[in-house]
Amino acid sequence: PRNPEFVPINHMPDSMPQVVSQHLRWIMQKDLLGQDVFLIGPPGPLRRAIAMQYLELTKREVEYVALSRDTTETDLKQRREIRSGTAFFIDQCAVRAATEGRILVLEGLEKAERNVLPVLNNLLENREMQLEDGRFLMSAQRYDKLLQEHTKEELDLWKIVRVSEDFRVIALGLPVPRYKGNPLDPPLRSRFQARDIYYLPFKDQLELLYSTGQNVPAERVSQLLSCATTLCSQESATLGLPDFPVDNLPPAVKVLDLFPMLSAQQLIQRLYPYEAMLNKEGCNAVEGVLSICLCSGKFFPLMEMLLHRPFLQVPAGPRPPRPPNTSPTFISTPTHARLLAEMMQSHLVKDMCLIGAKGFGKSVIAREFAEMLGYSIEPIMLYQLHFKGQAATKVACASSH
Repeated sequence: PRNPEFVPINHMPDSMPQVVSQHLRWIMQKDLLGQDVFLIGPPGPLRRAIAMQYLELTKREVEYVALSRDTTETDLKQRREIRSGTAFFIDQCAVRAATEGRILVLEGLEKAERNVLPVLNNLLENREMQLEDGRFLMSAQRYDKLLQEHTKEELDLWKIVRVSEDFRVIALGLPVPRYKGNPLDPPLRSRFQARDIYYLPFKDQLELLYSTGQNVPAERVSQLLSCATTLCSQESATLGLPDFPVDNLPPAVKVLDLFPMLSAQQLIQRLYPYEAMLNKEGCNAVEGVLSICLCSGKFFPLMEMLLHRPFLQVPAGPRPPRPPNTSPTFISTPTHARLLAEMMQSHLVKDMCLIGAKGFGKSVIAREFAEMLGYSIEPIMLYQLHFKGQAATKVACASSH
């Protein structure tokens, strides 16, 4: 590659499941045929991981963009900037990928507004696109034919730009209507070769979890995976239950490896907080699944758990850590102490999300957690607009650096 910094790294696993190898083989076949691909499947990082593994395997440069409802045409083509009173057009991901011969990864196709993605229609079908600065992207075959009759200086004067023959698009999306989002327009859908990327098979997932938690009894790992598989089944979807985050099982097993006294029920609650998401009927359905899949393990109180592991090394920030219960503005309670201890456990392996009603102290707990570990807090207020009532629902999110 001409620009190695654009090639993904550290995405290839030590041992690759057979089904992932089949997905990579299929993508390679479509790539050799010059076709764009659409990886569709349930929520989770598996589709993106497979795309990045393919790019790392083939040493291909990538242009990545996560689509959202706020994504506009200029985010994909060109953005205009003003410098010293003069307007400049800055190429964005789709244009850079087309001209530099990179692979454009579009994640979240179902989130984009219906009038945004059609700007890519002609680029996907004919490898052509008219740009705002007057340039015209032309397919490599047509450009080379013109080059036989005209000089490159003439084509540059006409503002014709050659699209690299190595340019490809890998789109990632969810199946709609099962999941929320905008269905793809038929003209755009016909531009892609689609492949269903479902969760890893039970056997492959089990081997992955065994290698992750080598000290965890095999029976406990199998119970956790059985519970997750059941909650992702078609029967559970019929009951209206949200999918279980199967991709979060490896970090959960890591926590179980470090804290063997932790019960399976406690671990499931962290991955799948059904009591905060579902009504009474949904909670009863989930508890019925848990009672079948999980053996009733002994519940160990928090302090008894800590006695079995009094010292624990966790990641920390650049600032000096502050000992617990020394802040004049934070009054600790047993509930707070238990929650902070659970956050420490989760912080060992992954990021976390605090869920609770307004005024329950989520921001206070996050601030205390950050100060204890020497992190600085950068609050970001997120708003979701409800267009029907023109109201706004506020969600507070604290991100630590």
